[in-house]
Amino acid sequence: MNFAASFFSLFFLAAGAYAGSLLFMLLKARRTAWVLLACGFTVHSASLLARGWHFSTFLPLNMMSEQYFLPWCLAAATLALRQSPHSRDTAPTLLVPLCSLMALAVFLPASAIPPAPQTATVFAPLFFFSEVIAHAMFLAGGWLAALFLGNRTAHASFNTWAVWGFIIFSFAQVTGAAWSWLGWSLPFHWSERHLLSAALWCFYCAYLHLHFSQRWSVRGKAWFAIAGAVMVFASSYYHSFVMLGVKHG
Repeated sequence: MNFAASFFSLFFLAAGAYAGSLLFMLLKARRTAWVLLACGFTVHSASLLARGWHFSTFLPLNMMSEQYFLPWCLAAATLALRQSPHSRDTAPTLLVPLCSLMALAVFLPASAIPPAPQTATVFAPLFFFSEVIAHAMFLAGGWLAALFLGNRTAHASFNTWAVWGFIIFSFAQVTGAAWSWLGWSLPFHWSERHLLSAALWCFYCAYLHLHFSQRWSVRGKAWFAIAGAVMVFASSYYHSFVMLGVKHG
C-alpha cells in the first residue's frame, strides 16, 4: 500500500472540506459548515495516520510534522471552542487561519523523517506533539486577541489560550531536552532551532508577568498576544520559505 499517496489524497480532501466549511460559514449556513468541518477533521486525522506509515513502518514523528499537524490542532480548537458559551460566536472565525495554514501546507510540503537511532525514544514524539499543540494555542490566542481588539468579542479568552500554550510549551522544552540528551548527549544545542524555542519561551514568560503590572491593560496584553502569534508563525515557517526561495532562486 502506498501510504504517501494515501496521505496526500486524504490531506487534499480534508483541505477541500475545510474550505467548504469556511464558504458555508460565510454564507451563514452554519449547520452545513460545522458538518463539513467535522468531516474534514476526521479525514485529516486519517491522513496523518497514513503519513505515520510513510516508510511502511509506523513513525509517530511523521504524524506531527508542523505543516500538517498544526492545522489539525486548529481544527480541533475550532470544534472545542464551539462548545464554549463565551466563544461560540468567535469559534467559526478560526476557519480563516485554519484554511490559510492548509493552503501553506499544500504549497510548502514537508519531507518525511526516516527512521533513525536518534528518534527511537518516546521523548521525540512527545516533544513534537506538545510543541505543535502549544504553537496552535499561541496562534489561536493571537487570533482571538485580534478579534478582541476589533471589538468582535468582549471576552478576553485569548489569555487562557496563551497561558495553557505556555504550560504545554514548557513541557515541550523538558521533553525536547531529554530527547536531545538521549540522541546527541547534549540537553541544548546552540542552533537556530533551539534558540528560537528558547526565545519564544522567554517571550511568553514575559507575557505571564504582565499580569503583575498594573501598567498593562487587557488591550495591551492583547497586542502582546498578537506579537507572540506572529513570532510563532515566523519561527514555524521561516525555514520552509527560505527553502522555497533557494529552490526558485
